[in-house]
Amino acid sequence: MNFSIELDYTPMSPRTDHPFTESSFVRSSSNYSFHTNEIGIALVDLWNFGWEDGPVADPLDWELSTERGVSHALRKKEIIIKQIAPAIHELRELGIQIFHCNHTTFLMDYPQWISSTTEEERKNATGPKMIGETVQGGEISSFPDLEWRKTWMARHADDVFNLSWSTQQAEAYTQIKIPKEVEPKGTDMLIFSKGQFHRILRNKGIKVIFYMGFETDECVIHSEYGIINMQSYGYMTNIVRNCTTTYESAETMERLWRTRVSIEQIEKRWGYSISSNDLLNSIKRGAR
Repeated sequence: MNFSIELDYTPMSPRTDHPFTESSFVRSSSNYSFHTNEIGIALVDLWNFGWEDGPVADPLDWELSTERGVSHALRKKEIIIKQIAPAIHELRELGIQIFHCNHTTFLMDYPQWISSTTEEERKNATGPKMIGETVQGGEISSFPDLEWRKTWMARHADDVFNLSWSTQQAEAYTQIKIPKEVEPKGTDMLIFSKGQFHRILRNKGIKVIFYMGFETDECVIHSEYGIINMQSYGYMTNIVRNCTTTYESAETMERLWRTRVSIEQIEKRWGYSISSNDLLNSIKRGAR
């Protein structure tokens, strides 16, 4: 089924009949036409932090076991229940392919694991990264000296992540599940890596990915199955604005500025954005 859809972007170049100033960089839309077989929904890292029976690390309580605080966990829970779950139920009914993009540890127990992976992919599957774990990169040089670098970097990591807490909180990861409201069903596919996602998308002829999930500026953009990796293959990578968020701070929480800026960054660098209602209504109009 073919359908027409308006995808949103935020320009950063001159616009006709507008002064060339930042206040003119207003979210606009561009029209595309797709077939429903060409699109898929990527659900990134939907976890059960925030649920009453969610992960609790010993000896931490429920609050201290959440990743980035109670407000963050409960906001994601509300988005999952009120926005993502209803949207993917309707999208699944409309024949749109749903992809659960997550760590292998949380995917292996679902029946779709075998149909989503090859024997070689299962053999090479790896577990999740824990909070506070970083990848060291860059050229090794003699200046600044190694000990000085190690000292300030270790102190910064402890300042930001509180490494003694992070070590305890990491135990909660063994209890993570995909919330029951958005568990894999039927012909949904389970995704854990860039290469596996590319293989399945290519085989299915899917060219356009609509991302829902968390964290907007980290996992949605930078993970193995995230926007940067899949856009590098040439896929159109779009974010569903009301189905995502990231963790905020005291300075950004009131208006969710980190989330807003992350969405705008996606629009400017890697694809477009849309609301789940507009996505659903566009597909439904094509079915009439």
